[in-house]
Amino acid sequence: MPRTDLTTADGYDWVTFLSDYGHDDVFVGVCKGVIASIAPDVRILDVCHLITPQDVEAGAHALAAAAPFMPRAVHLAMVDPQHETASRGVAVQSQDGSVLIGPDNGVLSYAWEVRGGVESAVEIANRDLWLEHIHATFRGRDVFAPVAAHLAAGRPLADVGPSVPTDTLVRLPVRAATVDDDHVHAEIRAIDHFGNVSLNLARADLEAAGITLGDSVELRCNGRTLTVPFTHSFGEVPTGRLTLCEDSFRAIQLAVNAGRANQELRVSRGDPIVIARAPQQTGTRPSVTT
Repeated sequence: MPRTDLTTADGYDWVTFLSDYGHDDVFVGVCKGVIASIAPDVRILDVCHLITPQDVEAGAHALAAAAPFMPRAVHLAMVDPQHETASRGVAVQSQDGSVLIGPDNGVLSYAWEVRGGVESAVEIANRDLWLEHIHATFRGRDVFAPVAAHLAAGRPLADVGPSVPTDTLVRLPVRAATVDDDHVHAEIRAIDHFGNVSLNLARADLEAAGITLGDSVELRCNGRTLTVPFTHSFGEVPTGRLTLCEDSFRAIQLAVNAGRANQELRVSRGDPIVIARAPQQTGTRPSVTT
């Protein structure tokens, strides 16, 4: 049965931390210092701090991708674009007993589904748990980090603020790929550090369009048409060649062996792409039609 007491039991061993703060400044270190000052026995696990600045959807996808591999923890996510009225802060308890903390702008919404769904939520409203002096542009330090620390140290979730109806939480839409007979309409979900281009589809989507490993596929994106192989990994094609394959999270990606697919394709996150089965091609480079 789901718990209804809005507590965090004996606290948590871990706080995980994802943000768009980068590593060029002191922002990440300051937030971790706040957490350590309040909960010195809690360990902090950095998930990623290189989310594209203010890109809430990119943060949500990254947090969800990491979530299956994270321990039961307080999961702090800070991608908090400035608006005239700031997003409310929320602490969301998931079915696995973790707590996700961040602005209520959708950045948590994919991850709480990965952790089993929402059990309960509260608004971050108890100023006694915040730092004494609040700055509007650094809520991660002044509001969210101290609340994460208090919860990790065992503070009851009910102390954070009033209960929030779970159906009022902001959820980002899930844009799924569409299979249309022998081709698939997809979009670019993320571009990683290596320039690999992850798509919002899985191998099953391609198989539903009659595309199987070893096939050549036709890609239509950014005004161009390319023919590339569909392989298990990018290591199966020669250096410098573009291929369609699975990434380490079982999503389909476009990758260049020892290169950057995003530069070769000249694409960005959110761009549409159409994939269809094509006759087998030969040669060491994909054919390109402009």
